[in-house]
Amino acid sequence: MNALSNISSDFANLLRPDVRAAYQGLTKAADTTTTKTPFQDAVSAALKSTKSDDKSESDTLGTDALGRDQFLQLLVLQMQNQDPMSPTDNTEMIAQLAQFSALEQMQNLNESFQYLSGNIDQLNFINASNMVGKEVTGIDINGDEVTGVVDSVGMEDSIVYLMIGDNVLSMAGVTEIKEAS
Repeated sequence: MNALSNISSDFANLLRPDVRAAYQGLTKAADTTTTKTPFQDAVSAALKSTKSDDKSESDTLGTDALGRDQFLQLLVLQMQNQDPMSPTDNTEMIAQLAQFSALEQMQNLNESFQYLSGNIDQLNFINASNMVGKEVTGIDINGDEVTGVVDSVGMEDSIVYLMIGDNVLSMAGVTEIKEAS
């Protein structure tokens, strides 16, 4: 019973950022006992499903981070398996939900910024395409001043380049634009 109360009191730590390490600490502590509790089995099953069900999200993040569904599964498990003699503190639960909500909003904001960044790159490329056939002066990638008519436009790693003969000029290096004579 003592091992169960230790595990249930430490279970809140599973919902914090280092979930896997906390779980490993609990299982090491539980290995000293002779029997596994239903609570340990439920947590173990939830974490195993986390590893197998959400590979695409963890691959995207590059870590073993919990996804939305796994977080909610662990939250439900915590509520179902809490010790009735010392239930989970409401303020702690609300704080965890607020942290999770903030994290989800940051991820959504990051996706929006990536989308916006791609649109800005396309706008820069379209703007540069209007320079084809115009005379441009600027500093090329070697640091030399170049003047000539833009032959073509290219983009690599979100940087727009102008081709003037054999010279490559970044859009950021353009100092003057005028109609070709």
